[in-house]
Amino acid sequence: MDVEPCNVVALAKKALSASREAASLAEDSQSMGADFDESLSLGLGYTSLANWIVEEEKTVRSTRILERRRKRIKTRKLPKSKVIGHKSNSFTSSDVPKRISEGFNPNDPLRLFLWGPETRQLLTAKEEAELIARVQDLFKLKEVKSRLQTQFGREPTLIEWAEAVGISCQILKSQLHSGTSSREKLIYANLRMVVHIAKQYQGRGLGLQDLMQEGSMGLMKSVEKFKPQAGCRFATYAYWWIRQTVRKAIFQHSRTIRLPENVYSLLGKVLEAKKSCIQEGNHNPNKEELARRVGITVEKLEKLLYATRMPLSMQQPVWADQDTTFQEVTADTGVEIPDVSVAKQLMRQHVRHLLSILNLRERQIIRLRYGIEDGKQRSLSEIGGMFGLSKERVRQLESRAFLKLRQSLGSQGLGAYGPLLV
Repeated sequence: MDVEPCNVVALAKKALSASREAASLAEDSQSMGADFDESLSLGLGYTSLANWIVEEEKTVRSTRILERRRKRIKTRKLPKSKVIGHKSNSFTSSDVPKRISEGFNPNDPLRLFLWGPETRQLLTAKEEAELIARVQDLFKLKEVKSRLQTQFGREPTLIEWAEAVGISCQILKSQLHSGTSSREKLIYANLRMVVHIAKQYQGRGLGLQDLMQEGSMGLMKSVEKFKPQAGCRFATYAYWWIRQTVRKAIFQHSRTIRLPENVYSLLGKVLEAKKSCIQEGNHNPNKEELARRVGITVEKLEKLLYATRMPLSMQQPVWADQDTTFQEVTADTGVEIPDVSVAKQLMRQHVRHLLSILNLRERQIIRLRYGIEDGKQRSLSEIGGMFGLSKERVRQLESRAFLKLRQSLGSQGLGAYGPLLV
């Protein structure tokens, strides 16, 4: 090769400077570990010396790439178990009480009712059949126990119970425990259906908590009454028991004055019709539209609404921001106002003065007949026995006395007491 000496010297100087830069980069990369040595050696092996000499900017960019890779590798090399353990420890120590206090609201009936994890587990058909079989065995054992109790007149011992069934005491205890736990699991798995049914009957006089309680009683009743030979799932059978107990509770306890069952069912139809009107956009349906939807006349609807009025408590506050009750602002009809009381006293005096126009026997007959003196009314035969007269004669004297009083009624001015006699 024909190369000029000056060019050879220049190339040698550039190669020497490039080798020094490569050596400095290699020393920096040794502190980053074996992974960075491999990446650096690969990068140096594949890059030519001319590239390091000509493109100096690429070396700067390559150092940035190495820094990025270093950061990624550091994050990958962190032990995951320690990180997870640290997070879990911090969660159990500080976050769990906070999350429980935030999630558990004692005023929320749904949180209280569906708090346990067993209420969120759905049962398959196979699991449900196994649980029902164990529950049926439990009820059979209880039937044997009740039969022994009626036979002995006392509660049988565990040994007597096991002998009557034909198993050992250990097996009897295990079957009782298995049946009880299966019954509880079957009930807990269907509590969400109780909430679903209870929400449908809100706003009918009972709160959501009372509805869920009654629905739970219906669910427990359905567990006792269900037979696997019915040919349906347990939830289908329990749905009707839950709804029936909820309706019965509303019928019995929703009102202070109980209504007949047919009236209450008709009122439920009216409420459903009003709800459907609101859903359609008519927020104030009139009586004609409600009667047409229910299928009754307007007069019957008015009587129904009048009969189903809700009574108010006398201790209920009249205004929300004050303590004044209805009892304080409602007049007592048993106590007369002073004007009426004085007017009645004057009327009694006037009537006694009016009786003075009668003779003694007629006056006594009128007083005894209507109890003017002692408030006790006598019959004609009793008055006749007092005066030694017949019943007919007493009636004649009474008629003659009324005739005299009627003739002097206008002159005495007794017509002014007419409103007091209503």
